[in-house]
Amino acid sequence: WARASHQIDAKKFRGSWKAAMGAAFACAEEESTDRRPAAFQTLYTAGHRVEMAATKLGPGFPGFQAYHTSVAIDDMEYAFSGEGIVSAPNLLSHRHLPDAPPKVVYMGLTSLSGDEMLKNMRQFFKRGSYDLLRKNCNSFSDCALFFLLDSRLDPSFRGLEQLGHMADQRAGIVQAITGGDYRPNPGADGFSVEKTVSELNKIKSTQFGFK
Repeated sequence: WARASHQIDAKKFRGSWKAAMGAAFACAEEESTDRRPAAFQTLYTAGHRVEMAATKLGPGFPGFQAYHTSVAIDDMEYAFSGEGIVSAPNLLSHRHLPDAPPKVVYMGLTSLSGDEMLKNMRQFFKRGSYDLLRKNCNSFSDCALFFLLDSRLDPSFRGLEQLGHMADQRAGIVQAITGGDYRPNPGADGFSVEKTVSELNKIKSTQFGFK
């Protein structure tokens, strides 16, 4: 992906990485469903506003940029970290990042509340299961958008994990960029975004009647 003329400022990137919660990757295959999306349930009833917030991490280079993302429901932000799913007003998880404020994108309306999302997603994003490459803030954002709207996180926000995982397997590049701070978290073993989306799809169909 990277050419010799496009060098990453490793020191700057390490600072952004340590301050943030990671960046995302999800498999190209997405959960297919013919169920009526939760967003459509709001056509004739009041709904909850859903937004996605994204802040750049590090300098990036052509074709590659890392992000920290989170999801906001009615002005309450939800993000994933080492503490599990955390919530706070005013996009708090982005405030300490060098490139804040974040880009905020309106995603739509949903009939599902933030409390309902937390209740059903905490089992998949437990405290202590965060991993920079395999289970990060954008893994959560991707799954949360699916649960709320039957939508997915744009692939442009999911670059670092795919690149980092491939690079680390081949040459230890991620270890070099992070100053050796990255260690795979056993708590993330077995996690898959697509498997989680599949389980959330079942929950929405059985518990909420979205068919």
